[in-house]
Formats: sequence, C-alpha cells, structure tokens
Amino acid sequence: MSPQAGGPIRLKVGYKTPETLLGELTKSVGRGGVRIEAKRTVPVGTKFVFELKSVGVKESVEVNGVVQTVTETAPGRYVLHIRYEPPKNRQGLDAVLKRIFEATEADKRRRTPRVPLHVRATETKPDSPVYRIRDLSRGGMGLDVECAVLPPHLAIGAPAMVQMKLTTGQLAAHGEIIWIVQPDKEKSMPARVGVHFGRLTPATATMLDDLLTLKALPQPPWIARLAFGADAIALMK
Repeated sequence: MSPQAGGPIRLKVGYKTPETLLGELTKSVGRGGVRIEAKRTVPVGTKFVFELKSVGVKESVEVNGVVQTVTETAPGRYVLHIRYEPPKNRQGLDAVLKRIFEATEADKRRRTPRVPLHVRATETKPDSPVYRIRDLSRGGMGLDVECAVLPPHLAIGAPAMVQMKLTTGQLAAHGEIIWIVQPDKEKSMPARVGVHFGRLTPATATMLDDLLTLKALPQPPWIARLAFGADAIALMK
C-alpha cells in the first residue's frame, strides 16, 4: 500500500462475480465507507482510489475514498475508516450493470434485472425487527429480516410498501409479500421475505430505473421505510 508520486494510494480489489462487486459497493457507500486493516498508519485525509474488478468484466470500477479515522488495534496494526464516494466515471459501473442485466435476460425464471442493493430499512411499529433490502428490481425486492421469529404481520399476501428518499426525489412503491423463508440458526441464515410490486406509475418506474442503474442514490444515511398490512394500505391512499 503505497501512494503514487503526488497521487492517492491505489488498491486493487477482485470479486468473483459482478453481483458480488456491486453488492459490496452499495453496502459500503450506503453505510458511509469501508474499514480496512493496515500495517502502517497514514494521515487523516489521505486519499485512496479503489480499483474494483470482477471476473468476466474487462473494465474496473474506480471508487475514491478519504481516510476519516485511524485506530491502532495492536503494535503495527491499524484500522482505517475510509469514506467512500460514489463512482464519478460510469464506464466500469455501466459494464458491471450490463453484465448483470445480460445474465438476467438469459435466466428465463426472471422477468426483470435484479440488482444487489444493501439498504437498511425500518418500520414505524414499536419493537419491529431491522430489515435490509438485499436486492431490488422493477418487479419487486428481497428483504433480510433480523429476527428469531417472523412477526405475524409478515405473511404471504400481506400488502407492502417501501419508501426511500433518493437524490432525485421520494420513491414509493407498493406490492405484496409473495414468499417467506424462515430463519435458519444452524446455517446463520436470516429470515427472508420477497415482495412483488404492483403497477408502477410512470414517475415511480423512472425513479426505480434510475436507482437500479445507480444514476440516483438514496440520500445518506441509506435508510428506507417499510410498512405492511393495514399500515401499507393507509400509505397507498
């Protein structure tokens, strides 16, 4: 890890699939950055360029970062908290998205491209579990649910609503729960819920497409609002 003359420190990171690359990118941007271990310290404010490379995609996705804090965890061991900035050059990002969309077209089981998008989500109900939107498409979304037992209002056929504040405006999409997977403690797998979106207005479809191609992003911090059952129906009116 060494800076080029007069330039930022460059790091190359490889991923096995475009989906893994995009998932880790959205997760890091959504939570405000990434933490990396280092054998030497660097000054706060040091700039990084991460070259994210995926198998099967020629172009790299370049992400800029700035060191926010440096913590010494042991002699000669440091943890750097680096704030991510969304890619400004879209060439590599578009190539990754294209590969994901092409894979979806080849998969006859899916009608619309599914994009890994890690966004923390909450309900307004007291004591509700923590959710994470793990993937999103024009057709719906997949949710991870941090709970030992799914709440009873999460049931197949229950109305659902997601609201998210984007850089281009307020996204609101409604639908219903179409599948449920209970948590598996032995495999450390969280509960999962699948939501199918209903008919989208032209404005909602445009905003959703912009989010799926990362032309629009959630406003930081990345937090979505969810509602189910009667609460979702009330928001649809």
